[in-house]
Amino acid sequence: IFILIAFVLMATAAVSLNLFVESFYYDTFEQGLERGFERGFLNPGEDATEEDIERIVRHYSSNKANAMLDFYLNDHKTFTILDGRTNEVKFSDERSFSQDWDSLSLEIQKSKNYLAALAGEIGDSESLFISGNKEYFDYARPIENTPLIFYFRYDREEWAGLMEEFNKMIRLSFLIAIVLSLLFGYVLSKTITVPIVNLMHRARKIASGDFGRVLEVKSKDEIGKLTKAFNYMASELKKNLNEVSREKNKIETILNYMTDGIIAFNLKGEVIHINPVLKLMLGIKECNMNFNEFSKQYDLGVSIEEISYLETYKTKEVNTTIGNKYVKVYFAIFTDKNKKADGVIAVFHDVTEQQKLDEMRREFVANVSHELRTPLTSIKSYSETLLEGALEDEETARKFLNVINSESDRMTRLVKDLLQLSRLDNNQMKWNITKFSLEKLVKECMQKLKISADEKNQILECFKIGEVEDVKADRDRIEQVLINILSNAMKYTPKDGKISIYIGKMYSSVYVKVKDSGIGIPKEDLPRIFERFYRTDKARSREMGGTGLGLAIAKEIIEAHNGEISVTSEIGKGTEFTIKLPINCES
Repeated sequence: IFILIAFVLMATAAVSLNLFVESFYYDTFEQGLERGFERGFLNPGEDATEEDIERIVRHYSSNKANAMLDFYLNDHKTFTILDGRTNEVKFSDERSFSQDWDSLSLEIQKSKNYLAALAGEIGDSESLFISGNKEYFDYARPIENTPLIFYFRYDREEWAGLMEEFNKMIRLSFLIAIVLSLLFGYVLSKTITVPIVNLMHRARKIASGDFGRVLEVKSKDEIGKLTKAFNYMASELKKNLNEVSREKNKIETILNYMTDGIIAFNLKGEVIHINPVLKLMLGIKECNMNFNEFSKQYDLGVSIEEISYLETYKTKEVNTTIGNKYVKVYFAIFTDKNKKADGVIAVFHDVTEQQKLDEMRREFVANVSHELRTPLTSIKSYSETLLEGALEDEETARKFLNVINSESDRMTRLVKDLLQLSRLDNNQMKWNITKFSLEKLVKECMQKLKISADEKNQILECFKIGEVEDVKADRDRIEQVLINILSNAMKYTPKDGKISIYIGKMYSSVYVKVKDSGIGIPKEDLPRIFERFYRTDKARSREMGGTGLGLAIAKEIIEAHNGEISVTSEIGKGTEFTIKLPINCES
């Protein structure tokens, strides 16, 4: 663009200068001629005769210097005298037509200025007249009161050299202007393009996530303002992306560490997110199924079309089983910024434990009802029998009353155990924490059960392993646990059997192991041995007066002391219970 501007300016200057020079030389030429005619040498008066005409011709033809002086002529300026009546050349100093005035006359007749003079006007049109390979300015003037016409030519060669020099200067100036334009254009383009290129490179860096470098603002023009605006945009974009990234990480963390499984689909049914919990729940590494295939695979009974028409904030609940787990699945839609449905999200909530608790609760109610119904039935039937006349038979009456008393005791024990479990469940148990010797407590329990052991000729033995520190716990409750476990060991150990008790210390805990040589517990029953009302041999246990709550209570008491209770057993070889207690349960 700069070169084009320079070219237009230089071309305009060249044309203007050429026109000015030509106009200047023509004006000088014309003014010299006008001054010559103003002197009046050529005016013969109104009554001019042929002699006057000849005199005028002779005046200039005999001495060319007269014309040069009168009309300021030189070697480049020539004059010709013609008779306007016949176009005859009377005299001419035109060197190129020195021997052929007829040809000269014919050529002059082509001039517009000469034709104007023939019409009685001064021919002073400023235009170049071309003759052969030469160019001239010409001028023609009729002489008043005579048929003579003075015709002058001015050869362009006189100022052509000057104009050529001017044109050379203009061409040189044009070349210099081109070089300067190129240089200026290069510098200007660098000034403009370098910041723009930097902006482009920085934009690519930002697109790839690199927000590190800030562009330097080197000017206060539009480029500088653009750079400043770009830096501000990059700063705001970085801030917004960081905020989006934080929110994304927050949401991903929440989704990944939720206890519920989550999967999201777009409206085409394609998976767009699945969290690790659901992958683990389903036992898969990735999910490449669409929604309808997924629904069919896991027996959900819904389609993407059905869910996509759910109202916003409404959910659809489906119950299903996955493997051995009970799962509640909640379906809902999520929307875009225009509140239009954008996809479907499904939340998988594992309710297996809740289901088991519900089953245990139902089983517990059934067991309590059953445990109470049995003694109540016995009491009622024996009472009715007594009322119907059995009281008269003293021996029978005493026997029946003993049964009623025994069943009442059994009910009392059951209700007492239930109340204790209830207090343990509701944290309403009052604990009396004291420091005591666990070894001494074990031996006291053995002493209390010695008579029962002797009846079956069972051996009760106790071994202390190393030094055992005193423990800080509720002595009465620990005694209750030990009595329960020792009683069970004695019940299920046949005559002449042996029950061994080991006491020791491990790190900051003490332990008591009760090992018997009894009938043992089946392997499949071990995981449920501490459940309420659970019996391995229900009929035998009930015959021995058990409520089925002793081990459940023992477990609750030990765990309330921050301890552990466990069992190992093998059919026909016996059972071993292990109790671990911290030395200070309050810590």
